[in-house]
Amino acid sequence: MKETVKLFKAIGDETRIKILLLLSKRNICAKGISKHLDISEAAVSQHIKVLKDVGLIVGYKKGYYVVYDLNKEILDNAIDFIKLLINEDLNSIKNELNLDIKDFNNLKCKDNCKKMQGCCKKFLKEE
Repeated sequence: MKETVKLFKAIGDETRIKILLLLSKRNICAKGISKHLDISEAAVSQHIKVLKDVGLIVGYKKGYYVVYDLNKEILDNAIDFIKLLINEDLNSIKNELNLDIKDFNNLKCKDNCKKMQGCCKKFLKEE
């Protein structure tokens, strides 16, 4: 679960998204990224560090430069997580992520909520 949180935090920055978009089109070095995004190489370096730490990108030496590429396996893991959320099967989510989440069905909600405030009332009306 911690890795998933780190991954989405890394993606949650506009500049890093732009870097990922660039890398989705071609392999490129930090200097190239800097020129494309019109930011300093130092700033690019900081963003690359974050993206590499979560495994979203990999770098390899090509002559004098380090060229970066997307790690599509990590992106596939993010897609799998999002599909899990869309699935809406609480048991699958609990098992996949090894989480302790209480079941959220009408009866348990009604029994557990003594005051039946806003969220439960709205939830029960929708069902």
